[in-house]
Amino acid sequence: MDRSARSTSVYDSTLYGPIFSNPAMAALWSDDEMVKSWLSVETALAQVQAELGVIPTEAAQAIAKAALVDNLDWSRLALDTAEVGMAIKPVIDQIAAAGGPLVQQYLHWGATTQDVLDSGQALRLQRALALIKTQLCELIAVLSAMVEAHRHTLMVARTNAQDAAPSTWGFHASSYLTELCRHWQRLGELTPRATMGMYGGAIGNLASVGSQGIAIRNRLLAKLGLPCPQGQWNASHDGLVEVVQFFALVHGTLLRIANDVELMSRAPIAEVQEGESGGGSSTMPHKANPRAANMIQALARLGWMYASSAPAMLDQQDVRSSSARMLDWSLLPEACLAVSGGLLRANKLLAKLHINSQRMRDNFQASRHLILSEAVMMKLAEKVGREQAYGLVKDAIARHPEPHWQLPALLRDTPAVMAHFSDDELARACDPAGHLGASNALIDEALALAASIK
Repeated sequence: MDRSARSTSVYDSTLYGPIFSNPAMAALWSDDEMVKSWLSVETALAQVQAELGVIPTEAAQAIAKAALVDNLDWSRLALDTAEVGMAIKPVIDQIAAAGGPLVQQYLHWGATTQDVLDSGQALRLQRALALIKTQLCELIAVLSAMVEAHRHTLMVARTNAQDAAPSTWGFHASSYLTELCRHWQRLGELTPRATMGMYGGAIGNLASVGSQGIAIRNRLLAKLGLPCPQGQWNASHDGLVEVVQFFALVHGTLLRIANDVELMSRAPIAEVQEGESGGGSSTMPHKANPRAANMIQALARLGWMYASSAPAMLDQQDVRSSSARMLDWSLLPEACLAVSGGLLRANKLLAKLHINSQRMRDNFQASRHLILSEAVMMKLAEKVGREQAYGLVKDAIARHPEPHWQLPALLRDTPAVMAHFSDDELARACDPAGHLGASNALIDEALALAASIK
């Protein structure tokens, strides 16, 4: 395995890269893909300008032949970039030298560095968001199957880390599902705003190409498959900030899933267990650490760091500010890597998650069935009113604090309650399956929403 001395980030680390990142996403943000995107912009620009008669057709053909990554000397490119501070001019210089007089005369016609940087970045971000959309669809499909399979799997629902009321695992997981569906919808809405291309010249007014400036811009961005901005937007970064902060919402859902898995896998709850291999302790043979959940938690915290930093990209002045735009080069790729890595781990986690339905049912016994106190109270309220019913059930529980007293038994030992209940009525009131409300209908709503996601 190759080990690079320049691997200083967890994302490109030989050791940590595979667990922090999605290889498909990492490939999109590589130097090779970055320069290829720039050359795609230069080639498309020349083709459009030739179609409109701005430059000779022969020049566009020569540019297409010369604008290849194989024509670059990467060592010299790195040295020249360090001297210039931006890589576009060194790239253009090398391609021009490789292409001859027509390329030297017409390459980069009427464009500026920002046009190529922004449009090239938009091309890669478009592919990155498409990958994230696919990952969201995969996760939605996994969760949909889980919700359907476990719509009747009884469990103890908890609020504020305390046993609360009866529920089902399918109903619980359906809330993850609907959040992810809303993220999918948000992604479709924001993608056009975040992936607009750029062609405006020195200050964005297309002065260098005369009267055909708007036509060149529109044809160029259409050829590249990028949305076209309205008006001047050289100093605008709001679309990119929106993307990174959208990622924070996705991380929030993934983090909630990871937190629940971590909590519910602990003894004595032990209702779920990660199915991925690994997670062993270096010194405690009995341990199986929830490593997938841990990674999702770590990536979410990284994602929130990026989201809090993203507004710094709006720190612009004049027509543009190179210093603020340089933040894109690190913040945007890393944010994409973090969210894609989180989605990858979440997909694996949920696809292999072991659901211990028997343990979920046993935990009603562990909770003394006290979580059915609301169900009993509401049935009793039909007979004596809510306030009196609440007081009768609360007093009955308070008079039987010992752990061997289960709710049905302690209620049977309370004459003030049994004066209003038959044994059969009490048994039905203490059945968890009878206090699930509209869970099935709400699950159906979540699955219908998920089914609309394509």
